[in-house]
Amino acid sequence: MVVTICVAVAFAYLRPLSVVFAIRDVYLRAIGMRGNDVRVGGHRIHYLAGGKGPPLLVVHGVASRADDGAPIYRELMRKHRVYALDLLGYGDSERPRDSDYSVTTQAEIVRGFMDAVGLRETDVMGMSMGGWVALKVAAEHPERVRRLVLVSSGGLQFDTTLTPTSFSPTTLDELRATLAMQTDRASLIPTFVLRDFLWRSKEKAWVVRRSMASMLEGRDMLDGKLQRVTMPVLLAWGTKDRIVPYSVSARMKEELPQAELVTLEGCGHLAIIECRAHAVPAIERFLWSAAAEYSR
Repeated sequence: MVVTICVAVAFAYLRPLSVVFAIRDVYLRAIGMRGNDVRVGGHRIHYLAGGKGPPLLVVHGVASRADDGAPIYRELMRKHRVYALDLLGYGDSERPRDSDYSVTTQAEIVRGFMDAVGLRETDVMGMSMGGWVALKVAAEHPERVRRLVLVSSGGLQFDTTLTPTSFSPTTLDELRATLAMQTDRASLIPTFVLRDFLWRSKEKAWVVRRSMASMLEGRDMLDGKLQRVTMPVLLAWGTKDRIVPYSVSARMKEELPQAELVTLEGCGHLAIIECRAHAVPAIERFLWSAAAEYSR
């Protein structure tokens, strides 16, 4: 028994994220989110789905995955059937070596995913890079998007110090700097957890670098290309966002005059999680009107 306990403690110390992720998986199953795979464009795409009601498709950001949204799914599932996919190369989806992992590629994956699971029209919510992907889908296939929620979203030009390696750190110092861009709580994360994060991130770092390189090249920028995005839009943005500055939200609202802006005071790039007590109810109110229309 003592040996078993010692092994368990050592494992929790060396691989603490394995414990965290196991707990997260149990939680997702408990609230009714189930994982599945579909084929999209010849690739295996993993996704989570749960809840009842009109569909809501959730698109994660760079260096993220579908189950990172676990803290907000329970609320969203109260009135929606939530679909959260792992984009190509991310999470448990396939990682082909010959993909550029650009916004254009991911937008096609999202559209193909909608076809694969039978979503003729759906509400869509995207965060960060996922917002950029969702916005591109809405611009090119507006008939497929009923309402659009963009949280800390990319998609428009702005000055940045980001590089292709900004979200694929290789040292503890680089990781701390990366996390500090995203949250003021980075300093609270213990070093042994950071070490495990670095170990886990190495395998898929090349996907993140390709995504970032493509975005920074700017060929998928949507400035002046949003005329067909006429559906209702909600923008949710933290005033302390260090990755996609709050000032971008005003420019996006100019491009999307019908959009409603929810300002998340004092929140950073991870506002959808850290400030969910404010963000999620605002998103729910916005989507509920669509859900009510759907049920009539």
